[in-house]
Amino acid sequence: MKKIYIMLIIILIPFFLSGQILIPKVTIESERIESSYLPEIQELEKQITNYIYTESFSDNNYDFQIPFRISIFVRSIEEIGSERVYTCEAFFTNEYDQRYYDPQWQFEYSSGTTLFRSQGLFNSLTDVIDFYAYLIIGTELDAIELLGGNATFEKVSQIIQKSQSSKWSSGWRTRTTDYEIITQNYRLRKARFYLSEAYWAVEDNKKELALSKLKESLSLIQEIVRIRNKDKFTSDFIEAHYKDAEYFIAALNDTSFLPLYRDISPDKKEYFDSLVEKYFP
Repeated sequence: MKKIYIMLIIILIPFFLSGQILIPKVTIESERIESSYLPEIQELEKQITNYIYTESFSDNNYDFQIPFRISIFVRSIEEIGSERVYTCEAFFTNEYDQRYYDPQWQFEYSSGTTLFRSQGLFNSLTDVIDFYAYLIIGTELDAIELLGGNATFEKVSQIIQKSQSSKWSSGWRTRTTDYEIITQNYRLRKARFYLSEAYWAVEDNKKELALSKLKESLSLIQEIVRIRNKDKFTSDFIEAHYKDAEYFIAALNDTSFLPLYRDISPDKKEYFDSLVEKYFP
């Protein structure tokens, strides 16, 4: 079970192999759209993939790789004067413990357009991609360093500010609310880091430290549950990580932390019972 925490999607030990930080997996579905638009939609899928590969999302402090899946569902395409406006739903995820749903993403795109990052004017397509990319990267950095995502979250804030003077206001109230919930939930942000520290301590054979950091992480999640009965992002974290319990039981030969897991995941009782039977028959 060597370095199981690699499964947390972020590869926690910096690779220092390349500047590429996001590994895009972009899909676009368009069942409701006229078939004449299909070549352009296929082109758009490739353009988004190329954009993520070619634009820098790293500040060079860390060099690691994160899966970045974007699933886009085109609901309509309108010709408005010389503009072609897409209205979509979209999901953005690191394919593990971060999941973001955007219910109404509107942007301009026409065949032959090359995507690039705009440093000045707001871009309805690329700035939304950047918004979610930086949310994911910032949260991953929180798992490497205590509140390590702060500088990256500032980039998200700058995108929000750019959007305020744009005609593309649709969806930004929800996006801004998500940003505020994520960045202001310091308990969850700290819990991510303490969980990483618990894994690192196990690898260093510092079992007492690992147990302490694990309990610290779980206690913070427990506080969130008691205060706000979980928000979506805390729920996603719990759902992705409750099975970490087996790793720590096996590594530490200890179940003293299991009541904390049970408390934050009461619907997983049978799973936790099965772990006790498996390791302490």
